Amino acid sequence: MGLEKLLYLQGVGAEFINFSGQNIRIPTQDREGVLRCMLDKLVDTRGEIDAGYLARRIHELDAKPWTLGLHGFQHTYLDEPEVSLYLPYGYQDELTLRILSESGCLFSLSVLPSDMRIVGDYHIGKTQYLHYRLSLLKLIPVDSVENSNGDTDTGIELQADSPEVMEANNRRLGLGYHSAELIAGTHRHSGIVMMAPRQAFRLSDIDSAIDSNENSVSKTRPRSWGVSIQLYSLRCDSQWGIGDFGNLTDIIDLVAAHGGDFIQLNPLHALDIAEPEQVSPYSPSDRRRINLLYIHIQGVPEYTQVKSKLQSDEFESLRRAINIDNWLDYPQLTQLKYRAFVILYQAFSQSDSIKTSVRRQAFDDFVHREGQALTQFVEVESAKAGDDLPKDLNFYRFLQFVAEEQVCACQAYAKQAGMSLGLIRDLAVGANPEGVEVRQNPSQFCLSASIGAPADPFAPQGQNWGLSPLEPLSIKKDNFQYVTSIVRANMRHCGALRIDHVMSLLRMWWCPLDENNGQGAYVYYPVDSLFAILCLESWRAKCCIIGEDLGLVPPEMDRRLRNAGIYSNQLFYFCKHSTGFMSPGEHKQDSLMMLANHDVPNLAAWWSTSDLHLRRQLELIDNDEALGDALNGRELEKQQLLSLLMGVGFIDKAAVVDSLEYEALLEAWISASALSRSALFSVQLSDLIGDIHSVNIPGTWHEYPNWQRRLPISLSAIKESPKVKLLLERIRAMRNSEDEQV
Repeated sequence: MGLEKLLYLQGVGAEFINFSGQNIRIPTQDREGVLRCMLDKLVDTRGEIDAGYLARRIHELDAKPWTLGLHGFQHTYLDEPEVSLYLPYGYQDELTLRILSESGCLFSLSVLPSDMRIVGDYHIGKTQYLHYRLSLLKLIPVDSVENSNGDTDTGIELQADSPEVMEANNRRLGLGYHSAELIAGTHRHSGIVMMAPRQAFRLSDIDSAIDSNENSVSKTRPRSWGVSIQLYSLRCDSQWGIGDFGNLTDIIDLVAAHGGDFIQLNPLHALDIAEPEQVSPYSPSDRRRINLLYIHIQGVPEYTQVKSKLQSDEFESLRRAINIDNWLDYPQLTQLKYRAFVILYQAFSQSDSIKTSVRRQAFDDFVHREGQALTQFVEVESAKAGDDLPKDLNFYRFLQFVAEEQVCACQAYAKQAGMSLGLIRDLAVGANPEGVEVRQNPSQFCLSASIGAPADPFAPQGQNWGLSPLEPLSIKKDNFQYVTSIVRANMRHCGALRIDHVMSLLRMWWCPLDENNGQGAYVYYPVDSLFAILCLESWRAKCCIIGEDLGLVPPEMDRRLRNAGIYSNQLFYFCKHSTGFMSPGEHKQDSLMMLANHDVPNLAAWWSTSDLHLRRQLELIDNDEALGDALNGRELEKQQLLSLLMGVGFIDKAAVVDSLEYEALLEAWISASALSRSALFSVQLSDLIGDIHSVNIPGTWHEYPNWQRRLPISLSAIKESPKVKLLLERIRAMRNSEDEQV
C-alpha cells in the first residue's frame, strides 16, 4: 500500500488507453522501475525497498505541504483570483496576506479564518489541517514600491483592452509572478502567486490590437496561411554551406508577396558544438539558445570591416565547394563558418568607432539580460570547442547576440512585409542528455531515463527518443523558473510557437536506461500550472500557441487545449475516417492544418510510393510480403484522395489514379486542402517544388541522413518559378474564399 501511494504521489501512471481504445494496465514492475529511476535512495544495499525512506518520502510529498501556510508556488486566474492557505483546525486569529506585484505595488488583506472557504482537510496524527481558499478581490493597494529596475514599469507593452489594463484600472492585482507573504501569528510563510489569463493569446487578439491602433471597425480576416520550411535546407550561391537567416528573408519576401501570414520553421535550438554530426533539431543541446550555423555572415554588421578577408580566394573556394553537394556536410560547414565567426568577432572586439560603441552597448545589455544562464551555456561551449577556436567566453556570447539579433530582424521584416504572424517557431519536447541544457540543470531532469512513446501503428515497437525527461516534482520545487525560461526564450521574435508533443504538459512516457527497470510507464506532470504559465507567457510575448497533438492524445488533453485557446495541430494524412480522407469542412477550426511535416513523406514520394520502397530498403518494413501489403494499402489511400479531390471539384470525375499527372494532382491537393476551415494552414516548401526526398525517417539514425537534405533547386529558381507562384496564388484564393467545402 505504501509503495502504491508513493507511485501516485510521484506521478507514475497505472493505466492508459492505447491507440485502439483498449485500457492498458502498466505492469507493476515497470512502474516500480520508473520510480527507481526517479529515486536513487528507494532501494537499499540489498536491492530491497527501503521502508524508512519510503515512509519519509510519502510524508514529504503528502503530509508536509499541509503544514505550510502558503506554498512556494501557486497559480490563479484573473477572472477569479484566489489563493490556497493551510492552517491547523481551530486557528482563530487574524491573518494578513501581503503581495508585492511585479510592478512594485504592494497589496494587503487581513482576514479571519471564518472569512475564507474550506475546500479540504488532512490529518497528521491527532492534528487536523484545513485547506482554505481566499479571494483576492478585496486586496487593498498599500504603497508603490520600486522594482529591481528602479521604477514601477514592468516593461510589458499592454493593449488598451487587455485583461492586465482592465485589472490595473480597477486597482487589482494584474497578470504576473507576484511575491506573497502570509503572516499568521508568529509564523511567516512566503511564496509566489502567479496571476494568469484563462486563455492564451490568439489570432483574434492580433486583429483587436490592429483595430485598436487604427481606430477602425474590425473586419473578418481571411483564414491564415503560410509556408513551412526546414531552414537549413534552403540553398543559394552566396551561402556558407547551409540555409541561414538571410535566406529566411528571401522566403518571407516570396510568401508575403502572395498574401501569406507566416513562415513555419524547424526548431532553431542550439546543437552540440563538439558533435557536429548530431544534427537533429529535435535533439538539441540547449533549447534556450539558437543554432549559430543559421547566422547570415554577410548580414553581421562587422562583415563590412572584414569583407576582403572573407572574400579571399581561399574562403571563396571553400564556400563554393561546400555549396555544390545536395547533402549538408555539417562537420565541414561548421568548421568553415566558425572560421568566419572568429574573424567577425575580432573585428567587433578591436573596433572603437562611435557606431561600434552603440553596438557594444547593445551587446552588454544582451549579456546582462541573459545573465547566469548565458554564462553557463558559453562556459560549456568554450570547454567543448576544439583547439582551433577561442576560449574567450565573450566570443560565444557575441555569437548568441548576433543570432538573437538576426532572428529579431527576420520577425520585424516579416511584420513590415504585411504578415500578420510572421515567424512560427518550434519548441522541441526535450534535450540531449549530453547537451548544455541538461548538464547545467541536472536537478531539473531525470538522468536515468529517456522519453518516448508506447506502441502505436506508426511505431509498433514503441519509441525511445533518447531525450532526458524533466522531473515533475523538481520543476515544481524550482517554482517553474526553469520551465518558464524555456518558454520565454522560444516565444521571442515570433507570432506563434508550435510546441512539439504538447501531451508532455500532461504526461510523458519514460523509458528506463537500465533494462532491469522495465519497459517504461507514463509519468504525469503539474498540467494545470504548466498551462497557466503558457497562457501568461503567451500574452506577454503576444505569441499564439499551437500544440502538436498528433499521436496518442487523451480526451482530457483535447479539452484542455480548447479551453486554453491553444490551437491544435492537424496533419492531412492523419485526418481520416472509415471511408477515406476528411473533407476540408470537417477539419478542426481552432487548428493548424499541415499538409505534411518532417515525419511523413512529401506528396511526390507518397504518390509514387517511393517512401515505402525506401522503408523496405532500410528494413523498416521487414519483408517483401509486408511491403506488398503496404503498397496495396497505399493504392487504396490514393484512390481515397482522388475521390476527395473529385468531391470538392478540383479533379475531373473521369480521372484515374494511374493516368493522373502529378502537377495536376499537386495543384488540386493544395487547392482543396487550403479550403480547410482550420484557422491556420501551411504547406511545405518542399511540396511546392515537388521534392521527393524525406526530411526525416522516424526509426532511423545512421541508416538515413536525416536533417541533411538540401532542396534540389536554389532560392532564386524557387522565387522565379511560375509553378510556385501559381500554387501560392491558389492558396491565397482558397483561404480568402468565404465558402468552406463540406
